[in-house]
Amino acid sequence: MYQSIIRKVEDLIPAFKAINTAFTGEPCVLTFQQVSEKRRDAQNRRYWAILHEIAEQIKVDTRTMSADTWAEWAKRRFIGVIEIPLPDGEVVVVGMSSTKLSVAEFSEYMLMIEVWAIDHGVIFNELPIETV
Repeated sequence: MYQSIIRKVEDLIPAFKAINTAFTGEPCVLTFQQVSEKRRDAQNRRYWAILHEIAEQIKVDTRTMSADTWAEWAKRRFIGVIEIPLPDGEVVVVGMSSTKLSVAEFSEYMLMIEVWAIDHGVIFNELPIETV
């Protein structure tokens, strides 16, 4: 079985060569499907830079919150929550993981956080560039 991720037209050439080499003349199935890529390192760097700026500039009742705390808050507010039942019967509500978001979804998620932060007075200084 042959699998290849096609990101640009040029990637089709080696894929077709491999198929041509493997083809025996017997009937076969060729499947073509979209791949939802996970977020990239550049997105991760930008995400944490955003959260650190928020953590440094926004106080909650005179208290400073960590970037990790803001990450949990953002997941709950912009992605959603899940309930986790514990063995003692307690149910803990946590933010849904952002690791399941595609590149585009994660970009949108970061944008929502940035808009919220700017609306609340955060001034972003030299955020890393998100490369797609």
